[in-house]
Amino acid sequence: MTEDEKKELEVLRREKQQRLQRDRARAALETAGVSVSFASLLAGSDDSDTDQRTQDFCAAYQEALAEDVRKRLPQQPPVVTPPAPKRARRGIQRIR
Repeated sequence: MTEDEKKELEVLRREKQQRLQRDRARAALETAGVSVSFASLLAGSDDSDTDQRTQDFCAAYQEALAEDVRKRLPQQPPVVTPPAPKRARRGIQRIR
């Protein structure tokens, strides 16, 4: 095997490893209900690194999402008032 072939083989191995880690991150994000568009950012050098990055990201993402929802909700719950009592019908009565 020539030196060029060895370099090419090493490049192909790295690309395969990166693809596998991206797929692993994508699967973890799908399971967590997070957008899979972040998978390429979370791919690590090995399985444990990818898993740790994905877990940390999902926790931070869920916390940020929950905080945003809390900000949008009103501070005080709405006050529920009882319905107005029904009034007797007024108007022309039927003659029997």
